[in-house]
Amino acid sequence: MFTLLTILTLCLDSTLTLCSPAIDDTLFYVWSTGAQTSCIDITGTAVGEAEYICEARTKTFITTDNLMANGDFENYTDYHQQPTGYTSDYEYLPFDPYGTDLYDQPQYQGKSGVYLLSHNAKHTWRDYANVSPHSGNLFAMFDAAHSGYAWKASTPENPGLQLLEGGLYVFSYWAADLNEASQRSHPAKLQFTIRYKMPDGTMKKESLGEVMTLGKDNLWHYSQTFWTSPVTSDSIEIGVEDLNDYYGVGNDFGLDDIIFQMVTLEDSKLIDTDTFRVITEDCTPCLDFVYRKWNDVLFADNTDEQFVSYQWYEDSVAVAGATAQFYQLTDTVTPHFYYVEATMTDGRIRTSCVQLFEQFPPSASQTPAKNNRLVLHQGRLLIQTKNTFYDLLGNELTAPSR
Repeated sequence: MFTLLTILTLCLDSTLTLCSPAIDDTLFYVWSTGAQTSCIDITGTAVGEAEYICEARTKTFITTDNLMANGDFENYTDYHQQPTGYTSDYEYLPFDPYGTDLYDQPQYQGKSGVYLLSHNAKHTWRDYANVSPHSGNLFAMFDAAHSGYAWKASTPENPGLQLLEGGLYVFSYWAADLNEASQRSHPAKLQFTIRYKMPDGTMKKESLGEVMTLGKDNLWHYSQTFWTSPVTSDSIEIGVEDLNDYYGVGNDFGLDDIIFQMVTLEDSKLIDTDTFRVITEDCTPCLDFVYRKWNDVLFADNTDEQFVSYQWYEDSVAVAGATAQFYQLTDTVTPHFYYVEATMTDGRIRTSCVQLFEQFPPSASQTPAKNNRLVLHQGRLLIQTKNTFYDLLGNELTAPSR
């Protein structure tokens, strides 16, 4: 195991992607933010420093019970009634898996777009292979050609089917092509998806794993996918669609042991820990809003009243007590560099461009003002604040007569 410290800078309001260097399909990742992905996006919302820690762990895990009520198709007690725990956008056939073969019943001859449960696919239809479930029953689909879910589990039928934000889940299932060799020209293409309610009430849909195209055999094929929930939600739908829209010969499939479980981190082995120290800076270019008044007074323009506080700097060092809109220079002989950091009403800080001030004679003491402007009155140049007039030496005047 090793630990790596990475120091990065980020501009305010920009986004940075952090990735664990130990990216490997055999690992999963736990971030200090709660995310469980190999990479996360960080947005600079405030100036400052923050650390983000990522643990890379093995996929040794312990899972909870299956969150779906009937993913193994075992609670099948009355074949005349549609099974519980899931629904389908296709028609259910009340076929007795231990009674007469389906193809011997005239009313079912040529039937398509239907599903049923059976303990052996060959017993279900003469063109099916001898495919048996792992135990109990399998879900058998005939011609899943029109749009919609062949099988779907949702929270109303599965009260345990709920999500926790940041929770890691594992989804798995078995699928098999049920047709004999002569019927394999149009195999099913299965895509499982999950839909969940967002905090704003809308439903979001994501894929659960890759599309499984059933091969030229009648064997069970296994799929397993790890998925991290981005939200806490109590309204979930998990279903499968056949993306092959061919109607007629083929395009039949079987399902068994559909499982959705939450993963815990117990007994997983820590491979490495990565620490990212992100320093967020305000990268806005310096602003030219400081003016020199008289000889030795610096003034931060606040005409738009966007600034609420100030801090003046001399040679990059904060000047103690220099927190007013005006700053009167104290050293009139030695050249110095000056700038101000002005805090805006929204808390953002704007920095003025650095200015060099060299030797100059001192002027009279000044009276600070929030805003000011120069006015010409009867050939005399005055400084006007909101309610007061000053001469160029800073002496307060009565309002000039018109």
